[in-house]
Amino acid sequence: METPLELVREQLLRKQFPQIADLRNQVHISYWSDYHLISQQLLNHLPFGRSLGLTTFYQYIDYQFDNLLVEARRNLLFWTLLGANHFNRTPVTQTTLFFDETFFWHYYIPVRTREITEAILQGNRIRFLSQFCLSQAQIEVEFNEIRLCTTDSGTQLVYCHSKEYTYKWLTTVWEVNIINHEQALVNPANFS
Repeated sequence: METPLELVREQLLRKQFPQIADLRNQVHISYWSDYHLISQQLLNHLPFGRSLGLTTFYQYIDYQFDNLLVEARRNLLFWTLLGANHFNRTPVTQTTLFFDETFFWHYYIPVRTREITEAILQGNRIRFLSQFCLSQAQIEVEFNEIRLCTTDSGTQLVYCHSKEYTYKWLTTVWEVNIINHEQALVNPANFS
């Protein structure tokens, strides 16, 4: 028989977190964590698996980061209420989500290659969410940029490291860091 405290905890979980995402079932992301459940609301605020043009990128960082912070905090609460533990019975305190390279470069990009290429040729920067890290100390949101690279074999889309936005819970300030000043290009065809 459940104690009154356990009943209240279960009611809170059902009311506050009606939808839970199982990361094992997500085709557009990969994850690094021993624990595979996060709130669906948090996942809904992470635009993995799609390209972000100039307008959508700045709308996201200017207007959605506050919502992302709320959902990240709520996800930490979800793990606490659930009593989520790693395989060694230590509490779950962090997770890292990555874009799935196969999905992004072999399913999403081929359908949009022409549109993305034209946008880049018109001088627009195209980015995509490459990583999201949530911990008890901070969140990190990393974006990569898609570029055109012309070689002897033709023009192809490649990506380079770009910016990382870090929000530390104690300082309540977003920091922006350039990940790679040299803009090393990566050819996604090498991931096939």
